[in-house]
Amino acid sequence: MSNFIQAVGPALLVALIVAALALAEGVYYAARFLGERKGDELKRRLRTVGEVSAGVQILRRRRMAANDWLNETLSGIPVLGKIEKLIEQADQDLTVAQVLGAMGGLFFAGLLVAAILQNWMAMPLLGPGFAMVPIILLANARTKRALTISEQLPDALEMMSRAIRAGHALPSSFKLIAQECPTPVAVEFARAYEQQNLGLSFETAVLNMCERVPSNLDLRLFAVSVMIQRETGGNLVEVLDNIARTMRERFKFFSKLRALTAEGRISGWILGSLPFGVAFAIMITNPGYLLELFKPGMGRGILITGITMWGIGILWIRSLMKVEY
Repeated sequence: MSNFIQAVGPALLVALIVAALALAEGVYYAARFLGERKGDELKRRLRTVGEVSAGVQILRRRRMAANDWLNETLSGIPVLGKIEKLIEQADQDLTVAQVLGAMGGLFFAGLLVAAILQNWMAMPLLGPGFAMVPIILLANARTKRALTISEQLPDALEMMSRAIRAGHALPSSFKLIAQECPTPVAVEFARAYEQQNLGLSFETAVLNMCERVPSNLDLRLFAVSVMIQRETGGNLVEVLDNIARTMRERFKFFSKLRALTAEGRISGWILGSLPFGVAFAIMITNPGYLLELFKPGMGRGILITGITMWGIGILWIRSLMKVEY
């Protein structure tokens, strides 16, 4: 028995040490999770408070620049307000100065590409074209965010309907959505709720929410319906249920439509990428074959004509995939 204890003793000691380390690690990560959860909740609440209320900013979010002097300088340029608004609508952690820096860097990259190709006529196209990439990415982020809000809105409206049926007021249901629903719909309703707490009227808070998501017709439908109901009266629970049901049916219709047009979209992707795939294969098998297209003369004309016809074909295929209803 003593020999057995002596043999098992080191292994038991190692097991106890490993168990203690695992327990300590579990306690550490549990405490870290709870701390980060509280921190995330605080960040969300600070985000909602940091909005413009009657022209006064409670917490100023520096959308122009982190530097004080640069922030004041860029704030005096009216045209940059559109970029600032685009960043806010896309809900990106960026400043206008960062976007302008990226645009400037890409502009010179486009000029460099034109210089490498020794095509000075392409400079007016490649420079501004490369510079517009950050704006296009922000616009795509705004569109994706609006689509995500549309997908989350029916569940949020049903939760709001249940909250009102349980006795909560309409502003309190906004707070419930902010606490229970996922982002980004929770962020928008939290902003609207906090703006009401800061003194804005309910109508103004809802309109501000629609302005932050300008391309979302579902949110506008909800805003118009709620404001009309507050002015004329009626069963708000029934209105919210009908709006949520309409949104769900519309999503079902668009899902079926997307499934029916999937073949056309895949064909468009294949036909659109086929010239580049063939060019890549030719460059591997015979590297000098396509170099004639980049030399001055007829080669560049053929290349420009081919790219133009490719673009026209892509637009044509895209128009064929659109369904009128």
